Amino acid sequence: MTQIVFVSGFNRSGTTLVTSAATAATKGGTLTAGHMARHMPSIDQFLREAKEKGSKPDRGVDQLLITESTPEEYGWLLLYTTGQFTFGDKAKESGILQTVVEEIAKDAEEPVVVLKNPFDVGHERLLLDSFPGSRLIMVRRKLGAIEHSLGRAWERMVTSNEWVQALVGGPEYAGDFLGIVNDAAKRGEMVSSSKEKTRKTARAIARDAAKLPLDRTAFLSYDELRADPAKGAGWASHLLDADAFARAISEITFPEYHHERSESLVTQAIDAYWAWSWRRVRAKQRRMGIL
Repeated sequence: MTQIVFVSGFNRSGTTLVTSAATAATKGGTLTAGHMARHMPSIDQFLREAKEKGSKPDRGVDQLLITESTPEEYGWLLLYTTGQFTFGDKAKESGILQTVVEEIAKDAEEPVVVLKNPFDVGHERLLLDSFPGSRLIMVRRKLGAIEHSLGRAWERMVTSNEWVQALVGGPEYAGDFLGIVNDAAKRGEMVSSSKEKTRKTARAIARDAAKLPLDRTAFLSYDELRADPAKGAGWASHLLDADAFARAISEITFPEYHHERSESLVTQAIDAYWAWSWRRVRAKQRRMGIL
């Protein structure tokens, strides 16, 4: 039976690195641009044109190059299939996520599939309940770093947005996206709105973390993983081989990493609450003998 590992974290919080490392550690598979191309004509066309031109496009939001093996979030596939970024009733009815899981598992060395989708942050319990036996890696990162990275990503997309257009898929969505990217005021509004939503959701995650099934959930910190992979990976030892996970983190760490301090008292307060919540659930996992 295929084992699903969900990686949950905000955009720009290090989920791509964690997903890649967890995939390597488990010898499993993850959703890639190549898998998405089987279901989304816009992705298939993008990859074919890049190959024909001999070009090496990146994600637009950062310098990570796009190839058939580049990990991606399943929210774009859900958008194309159901019109929604998040997993819910429409996604359940379509069966698209289960279909993709089976496809990925066939290509993997071990029957483990690692999936990420920042749009589903805050919906972790729904994912665990919908996929019995699945496991969850929660990723925390300082809000200041997330917010700075988010702003840089939107500014970079002004001149490098081909991949995101391919992800968006249909022209009805692409037009709306380009309308925001090419308008400085709208970009600013989007970034501000995203920051506010992130802060609100981070507070909710910190509040409810202990309600998740602790034997199926790992509470990680991207900043801890970057500072000390072995120590940071140890908090996931009940879900996967922590030594293999730490080695993978060290080997595939992406060069772009900014550790900005939170600039506002609000984000500092949320960070402190979030960090306390992680310490609390980790301590509980230890008392329960999970770690």
